[in-house]
Amino acid sequence: MSTRDEPLMQLCATPLQGTGTVIAATAPDRFTVATARGELSVRRAASCLLQPQAGDRVWLAGDLAEGIYLTAVLERADPASPARIALASDSTLDAGDGALTLRAGRMHLVGEGRLTVQAEAAAVCIGKLTAVGREATWSFGRMKAIGELLETFVERLVQFSRWSQRTVDGMDQLRSAHIDYRADGTLQLQAEHLVANGAKLVKADGEQIHLG
Repeated sequence: MSTRDEPLMQLCATPLQGTGTVIAATAPDRFTVATARGELSVRRAASCLLQPQAGDRVWLAGDLAEGIYLTAVLERADPASPARIALASDSTLDAGDGALTLRAGRMHLVGEGRLTVQAEAAAVCIGKLTAVGREATWSFGRMKAIGELLETFVERLVQFSRWSQRTVDGMDQLRSAHIDYRADGTLQLQAEHLVANGAKLVKADGEQIHLG
């Protein structure tokens, strides 16, 4: 190395810092910034989570040898434009044993592949819930539903259970084109008044039939 190159190397290694204005993004983490020294190609620092946009006033730090970094967004060109927090892949927000609260007027959770929620206990309080999906599967050891009105509209309903019990205080009404009840053991109908009407045919068939 010549003695003439030493001042140049020292200049390249001299720490630089100052403000600039983002001209454009040339890559996901690289930007062209206008400064008093001219236009510089800089990289977004890992600590700068707010994604810079064109026109933003930013703070730069680094040196010419290792590179200049965009470390912070000082002022946004349009404060009303949506802000984007950019995290690296496989990132984690860790609050330790404390509480983490996300608060917003409207909140959207989007998972391109899979969305997983895991906790020891969960409580959800929603005024109105609308869910749209292609398939739903859930498995619970015990499930309880309490409500004022339940309406179900399906093309086909299939239920399997080893034991079933239902109690209705008021009227229990079923309307169908055809009804088929089958019991391997005993089928019992008991009421204070039992009425069976057949518009065309009433048939009772058995090895023994007891009336009265």
